[in-house]
Order: sequence, then structure tokens, then C-alpha cells
Amino acid sequence: DNSSGELRRFEADGNSWDALHVGGRTTYLEFLDGSTFQWTTSMWAGQRSASNYYPYSEGIAYHNSTLYFVSKATRRLYILNLTDKTYTSERTGSSWVGQGSFNSQPDQIIGNDMDKRQFIYFTEDGGYAPGVHVRDREGKYY
Repeated sequence: DNSSGELRRFEADGNSWDALHVGGRTTYLEFLDGSTFQWTTSMWAGQRSASNYYPYSEGIAYHNSTLYFVSKATRRLYILNLTDKTYTSERTGSSWVGQGSFNSQPDQIIGNDMDKRQFIYFTEDGGYAPGVHVRDREGKYY
């Protein structure tokens, strides 16, 4: 939750219960031209990307090689395909069913078993009537 707060990825060297304590590599999300991204070892590049594209990001969910997170400042949901390193983004509230919309900023994301239920839940931070919003796998909002 920072204007240039980089999104970090940690790849542990181990895979047992103490994997986070045996070392690994930290890389940072960098958006490239168009709709592609890469993981870079440059924290500065990650911070620059955060500042330009996803300032004040919060909330993160992972499912089936797809990473979801939101930017509070730009009010966008980012959807990263981790397999082909492409991304899309949607303005939160732009296509809500029943004219619903965020009154303030998207905040946390709660993913459930998307293979069965197929939903991501968003909470809202601030505003006069904060609530919970839902997006299904096909991009339909409720």
C-alpha cells in the first residue's frame, strides 16, 4: 500500500515446511510495453512499474496460473497470466450488473475454489457505503 510499492515474488529453494528459511530468489513485477510483463531482479524497475501502473496495490489472489491484484489509486483489477506473461486490467465498477459500483477504493481480494464456485470477492476501503463485490471467471460482476 505505497505509491511505488513493488509487487514481489519469492521463489524458495526448498519445498518442505521450512522452505522460507533456507533461501531463495526475490524478483519484482515489471510491466513492459503493451500487455506483457516480466519478473526482474531490479527493485528499482519494480518500483517504477508500480508507480506508473499499479500504485497503492493491495489484495492478491492466485488460481490456476493466474494472479489477481488491485490498485487502490487507479481502481483497477490486474489479471496476470503467469504462463505466457501477459496481463489485462479492468476498471473496477465499469461493468457491474445492476449499476453497482465501488464508491471508494478496491482493497482486499478473497479467492475461493474457482474451479468449483468461480468467484473472486473484493472488499472496499473507505467511502460512504463500503461493501463486498464479486467477479466470476468470465469477467461478470455482481
